[in-house]
Amino acid sequence: MLVPVSRSTLATLCKIVLSLYWLALFAATHIPPTWRMIPREVNDKLEHFSGFMLLAFLVAVTWQLSAGILTSRHLWIVWFVLLAYGALDEITQIPVHRDCDYRDWIVDATGAAAGILLFVVLRRFVDTRINYATVKDAPTTKIEQR
Repeated sequence: MLVPVSRSTLATLCKIVLSLYWLALFAATHIPPTWRMIPREVNDKLEHFSGFMLLAFLVAVTWQLSAGILTSRHLWIVWFVLLAYGALDEITQIPVHRDCDYRDWIVDATGAAAGILLFVVLRRFVDTRINYATVKDAPTTKIEQR
C-alpha cells in the first residue's frame, strides 16, 4: 500500500538526507590518511566522482522539492557552488596531512556535472508520474463529542 506523502514532507526528508550526506562527505575527506574507511584498492578518483555526483544530485532534488522547478540558471548555481566547495574541501585537507590535488578538484567538478545531468534526465521521467498528496487529500479523523 502506498502512503501519500506531501511535497513539503518529502522536501524535509531530503534536507535531512542532504545534510547528513554532506556532513559525512566532509568528515570522510578530512580524516587523516592513516585511517581509511574504504580499502586502498578503490580508485581515489572514483571516490571523488561518485561523492560529488551524489552530492549534486541531492542538492538539485532537495532544491526542486523545496522551491519548485529548477531552471538551467539554478542548475548552473548548483554546479558553481559545488566547484567552490570542492576547492575549499581540497584546501582544508592540508591541515590534516592529506593531499590538496587540483586533479581531485577536476574530478569533483566532473562528478557534480554528472549528478546534475542525472537529475535532469530522471526529472523528465519521474516528475510527470508523481502525484503529491495535498492538504485536502490528507486522511482526517472525526472526533466525536460525548
